[in-house]
Formats: sequence, structure tokens, C-alpha cells
Amino acid sequence: MIRILHTADLHLDAPFTQLGDKVAQRQDDFLKTFERLLTLAIKNEVHLFVVAGDLFDHSRPDSALVGRVQAGLKRLADRGIVPVLIPGTHDNVIAADSVYRRHEFPGTLVLQAPSVEEPASLSVQGTQIFLYGFAYRSSVSEGALASMQRRCEEGLHIGLLHGAREGSPEWDYRKKDVPFNLPLLKGLDLDYVALGHYHEFEILADEGRIWACYPGSPEGKRFGENGPRYCVLVTVEARNARVEKLVSNTRTLEERTLDLGGCPGDAEAAAAIAALGSGDLLLRLTLTGVVEAPLDLARLRALLADEFFHLDLVDRTGLFDSRFARRIENEQTVRGLFVRRARERIGAADPEERLVLEEAFREVLVRFHAFGGGTP
Repeated sequence: MIRILHTADLHLDAPFTQLGDKVAQRQDDFLKTFERLLTLAIKNEVHLFVVAGDLFDHSRPDSALVGRVQAGLKRLADRGIVPVLIPGTHDNVIAADSVYRRHEFPGTLVLQAPSVEEPASLSVQGTQIFLYGFAYRSSVSEGALASMQRRCEEGLHIGLLHGAREGSPEWDYRKKDVPFNLPLLKGLDLDYVALGHYHEFEILADEGRIWACYPGSPEGKRFGENGPRYCVLVTVEARNARVEKLVSNTRTLEERTLDLGGCPGDAEAAAAIAALGSGDLLLRLTLTGVVEAPLDLARLRALLADEFFHLDLVDRTGLFDSRFARRIENEQTVRGLFVRRARERIGAADPEERLVLEEAFREVLVRFHAFGGGTP
């Protein structure tokens, strides 16, 4: 029996350009998450620390960051924990100056051949461990997945695969991906396959046993990777694996909806949004309901700058029946004419067209309000 800390898709050195002046801080969050994974590996006395691809967000990460990673992996190796890596789609080895060609990772097994000629072998507490993994290159990796076939009966056989599972909710096959399905994995006859590439946790089980697992991204990289994020602690025996989720993230991403129906203005909207606030939260908030006046999103973000680590506001509020729209509808002006005709068009639209028209209507009324429309 061996214990593995299995993670993937850390995406260290991701750019996060949408975060403005918090880019460096968010990049540091990801490094903290990497270091938390190291601590979890030590705390749980694992034998292997497995990263199933995309440790880095691209193939040429910052040299200082690489140094931090090298030091962290050596920290494990010095404690008798063997780090095992495969390149992924982001940190691939296609370029001659890719990170795994330019840098050594002392004490770490980096499985970067285009296919498995022979599995890497090591002994853990008297048990022979065989490790199967490759760095996919479409031009030279034909048959690479089949090359992960179990070679012998003795010992424990662990696969590492950065691949795209057919039928997954995340399925979006591209030429640089390695497609697979569960029957194919079962045919490899490995004791456990450590998966990477898809960012949501998923266990692949059949016939009463776990064959493989996606741990998901240990830190949310983008909205959709919401809530707690995980690595997994895996206990592997001959043709048997047990998986335990361990929370790993530094900050949390969430997507929520807030009904601002009847809200009279920005100050009241800001107060309602602030009630959801947390300094560690990255929140995408969709605002709904019929408000009494157009919302100034730039002003709201400024008012709420200290309430969240990052706030992304999506305005889906309605102004079609607001007091502001009804008031200017009666004006004998260009904007009054616009509101009358727009309300007629929206009232006659089908549901799908209405969404588009209401968004355009809201955008124009926001501009009317900003340039002297006043509050109702």
C-alpha cells in the first residue's frame, strides 16, 4: 500500500490581466496554494507527490517562480517523498526552451518522453512502484496512451495522464488534447490513474472500484471554478484505490445573483452588495430586478473596492417598467421618443429578442441618466 497526494492544473504564473493592480497578489495566491499542497503531502505522510500536468500556466514561467517550485519539490524529496510530474497542455515541452527543457528539478521524476517505453520504477517501503506517463506531442506520440499498458503483475502500477475524457461536461476536444474514455483506461489495467486537464473534481469508477480521478484545479483560475477547490489523498493497493478530497484553495471564487428590485439608486445598491462581501472573495454578481434608476457600475465598483478581493458586476436589471423610464417617456424630446418606441418594441418581442432589446435599452438609459437625466 502507498499514499499519494495527487494534484494537477495549478497554472502557476497565470497572467490574470482582468485583475488590474491585484495581478501579482493573485499570482502569489497560486504559489501559496502550491506550498499548501506540499504541507498537506508532508502532514499526510505520503510516498508520492503527483502533479498530472499544467503545474505552470505556460512553458516559459518566471525564473524566480521556477526557483520557488524547485525548492518546494526538493523539500519533499529531502523528506523521502518523491515528486512525480508530467507536462500538460499549457506547460508542454514542444518548444526547445520550455521549462522542463531549461530547468532541472532535483529529486523529482519528470515523465516527459512522448510515450512510455518502460515505466519508471522505484521502491517504496519494499514495494516496487511502476509509473507510467508521457508528454504528449501530436507529431510523435501516436500510440502513447496504449504504451501505458501494465507491464507485469508484481508491484503497484500508477498512471499519470493529462487528458480529455469523452462524455465529460468539460469535453471540448482539441488537437493538442489526449482523448480517452473509461473503457480504455480500464484496459490499461493500472492500479490507479492520476488525471489532469479538467478543472472539476471527478472520480471515474466502475465494477466496484476507482480507476482514476480528476482532482480539479486546487485554486480557482476563472469563474466557474467556484467554491472549495481540492487535491486528493489516494491510498493505492493492488487493483484498489481509495480517494479523499482535501481542501486546498487560498481564495474562493463565487457566482451569485442579487435581486435589486425597487432599489432607488447606487448607494442603496452598494449597501445590498456589500452585505455579501469578503476580503478573500472573488465574486461575479449578476444584478436583477426592476430598479428605479440606471445603475452606474463603475461607481458601484469604486464604492465596493474594499469589500471584495475582486468584484465582477453583470447588470441584468430591468428599466422597462421603472419610474425613470416612465417619466422620460412623456417628454417631447429625442430621448422621450426613443423610450416610447423602445417600450413598444420590447413589449411585442419574443423572450429571446426581449433580452437583447432590454440590454440595449438599459445601456441607452444609463447614458441618459449620466448626462443630465437626474433621479426620479
